[in-house]
Amino acid sequence: MLAAALALALAAAPIDVLVVVPLCDGAKLACGNGALGDPRSLDGNLYWGARFGAERFLKGRSGITVTSSTPGATPVLRELRLVRRADKGEREVRATLVAFDGERIDDALAYFLDAVRMRRADLVVWAGHDRLMDVAAPELARADRPASAAVLACESERYFGPPLDAMGARAVALTRSFMAPEGYLLDALLTSVARNGPDERELLRQALIGAYARWQKISTTSAATVFSRLE
Repeated sequence: MLAAALALALAAAPIDVLVVVPLCDGAKLACGNGALGDPRSLDGNLYWGARFGAERFLKGRSGITVTSSTPGATPVLRELRLVRRADKGEREVRATLVAFDGERIDDALAYFLDAVRMRRADLVVWAGHDRLMDVAAPELARADRPASAAVLACESERYFGPPLDAMGARAVALTRSFMAPEGYLLDALLTSVARNGPDERELLRQALIGAYARWQKISTTSAATVFSRLE
């Protein structure tokens, strides 16, 4: 009876997701004109405040409520906390989005890897430029109980896959090609996690494929080539 009650409680418990977003830095990437590439512009940056940026897109989605929005201490620009309401058959998802100054992307990378290693959430997500395309991955010891991880960045299977594997982290979403790490993918991720939990790789992949095809206006077949099929 006790074991059954515990299992039921765990099944109904909220899921915590931590999302690390290094703002797009126009000095390093093709982010677009003006504020789109301003690495400190929370209102206009491509990855944060623009039409498909993480904060602006998620704040406009049905069922998502902002519970707090606080300024951070450099290099963190803002910490945004959201709750995705649980519909029938779903679990509540509590998401924390951390916006990093794009010029301090190395600090964002260290924060992300440490959050995975220390299991600071059930699922830790990177959404932004693939910094490991530019710098060597740090040497990482195997962690006792790392978080699951998703990396929405260009060719993340190639660059983030090995260091995550070295830590013993379960990668649940990686990519195989260049791509846009935009807010609709985070929305699809939160929906899949609410419905299926944080570790259902193929269901999460299908959700990401569907969202990418819809918002990029490409075929599902083309979108499927973006996201890794993880065994």
